[in-house]
Amino acid sequence: MSDLEPSLSLAPSIGALVVTFLIITPVAGTLLGFNWTQAVLIGGFSGSVAVLSAWLTARRAGGD
Repeated sequence: MSDLEPSLSLAPSIGALVVTFLIITPVAGTLLGFNWTQAVLIGGFSGSVAVLSAWLTARRAGGD
């Protein structure tokens, strides 16, 4: 393994982003009454938090 290869896979990060965005955005837009621009922003922010959480979890599990 060279120094240029990332030690963590992007799969958990992308999965966390997609799943969170697809769950939070419709809930915010329909059930909570936000307009769709706000719902997309809330979904994106939630996705960012989920990616950070997935990255930290993978890092801890890897022992880095």
